[in-house]
Amino acid sequence: MNADKFFETHSIEEISKKTKISPISLRFIRNREFEKLPRVKFIGFINILQKTYKVDLKDLIEEYNQFNPHKNISVKEIETKSSKNSTFFLSIAAFVLLLLGGYLFYSYMKNNNSNQTTSQIHITSEVNVTQKNENNTSNNLARNINIIKSNENNLTKQNFKTHIKTKSKKATIYNIKIIPNQKVWFRAINIDTNKSIEYLTSLPKTLPKGNYYIKFGHGNLTIIYNDQNITPDTKKIVRILFKDGNYTYMKKPNRYEK
Repeated sequence: MNADKFFETHSIEEISKKTKISPISLRFIRNREFEKLPRVKFIGFINILQKTYKVDLKDLIEEYNQFNPHKNISVKEIETKSSKNSTFFLSIAAFVLLLLGGYLFYSYMKNNNSNQTTSQIHITSEVNVTQKNENNTSNNLARNINIIKSNENNLTKQNFKTHIKTKSKKATIYNIKIIPNQKVWFRAINIDTNKSIEYLTSLPKTLPKGNYYIKFGHGNLTIIYNDQNITPDTKKIVRILFKDGNYTYMKKPNRYEK
């Protein structure tokens, strides 16, 4: 899988969440803005992407080498750096675990000896307290049973009313399916959760259920929403609000895009 296919298959937000690489740096890599990425960062980011997704991005490395002919990067160099870093961090982790194990063993032995003495002192007092508590519990049990029965009857009535109200207020949430007829970019903001996703793709995408504000770039596409086929004129930037089964074309500025 080459770099273009990789970024078509996975969104910037998804990759950033999984690899902890910032969305800005991922866009620099995707858009080949190599002048904005220092050599050390580029090496590290490519290595993380290849190991996380089991993908070969040697085409990006070759393009970076062409852009920076005096600072060529090889796959072997990336793997060597990764191996050295892994060995170093594993050594540190093993040392820390050894210290932690010793400390926990010492604390356990110390607390165990202390608890044996303390438990012997408290056994007699706990027996007396338990006897008193058993008497009090018996007296309170009868009262609590009556209270619980009364509360159950009240809760049953209240829950029934709440269920009826909730069922009547529940709105239908529709899927949004985007079918590009050519490669197209879009950014969708879920206005219910304020989460956004972004794609540059020529593959069909179905968004998770919810209400959305979507900004489309140039490209020919079809949108299926609430059994409606929508074909916006994307020769220019298009902004559409999909809410409660209806859609509205928006202009900038608006409260969903700052």
